[in-house]
Amino acid sequence: MRPILALSSSILSFCSAVLFIAFTAVVSGPAAHAQVSVSFQDVLDLPTREPDQRITYGSAEPQFAELWLPLQYTESEVEHRAPVVVFIHGGCWLNSFNVGHTHGLMTALTEAGFAAWNIEYRRLDDEGGGWPGSLEDVQQALETLFALDHPAIDTERVVVAGHSAGGHLALLATRHEEERVRHVIGLAAITDLARYAAGESGCEQAAARLQAMAGHDREAIRSMNPRGQSLHPQITLFQGESDFIVRPEQAELPGANQRLIERAGHFDMIHPSTPTGQELFQLLKQELML
Repeated sequence: MRPILALSSSILSFCSAVLFIAFTAVVSGPAAHAQVSVSFQDVLDLPTREPDQRITYGSAEPQFAELWLPLQYTESEVEHRAPVVVFIHGGCWLNSFNVGHTHGLMTALTEAGFAAWNIEYRRLDDEGGGWPGSLEDVQQALETLFALDHPAIDTERVVVAGHSAGGHLALLATRHEEERVRHVIGLAAITDLARYAAGESGCEQAAARLQAMAGHDREAIRSMNPRGQSLHPQITLFQGESDFIVRPEQAELPGANQRLIERAGHFDMIHPSTPTGQELFQLLKQELML
């Protein structure tokens, strides 16, 4: 069994505090002080281990994906290839937030028998990030996964999931992937970029920055908004009723299955011990036949 990642308490506390303060600043305003059942700090406090491999798909520093193998995997004994959960993290499309805060969820996925492909990508304030670079990175990371020949993973059983801004990218990146991707899951996904960018919170203003990168090109503006486009035929959107960062109306996407979770907030979506996390794992097992 692989060891749980061990960090000194002082380093862990410092990193957690920095990320927590940064996220609070981004969503500052009345919504930031609303009570939710799971906080960003709770997500950071989840037990984690290290990913099994880091694989680059481009030359820029953020252009990599983490390969997480099932906890019980050993190279000498591979009876069955594991299905793959592709994950695209959120964080308002900003480079202030990276894959690190999803390691608790990745650890839980591997403990449940899944493999995971955790995508990092160029974001706002990264050279080449934003639009269309962030989406292009996710698409290239998907191509890299499907070209990967690894004895532990089954790339014929793939689900793509994304949280918040990552959910927005997941919906766009899988538009023409119905043959290779079985299901797309949005966790508090931003499905209507134009509506979201009209808001006043820090995250909504980051969406406005992203949208502004299309300039006055109406086709580009249309193409960056999942709403109104032909999307993957199998989409499920998990949404917390108490989410004040991405509000429940964002889950109103034509053709998608909606799962509205009572008393759930924004970070319940990526915490495996919550009712949302339990429903997510049940859906993954169902879709990937685990």
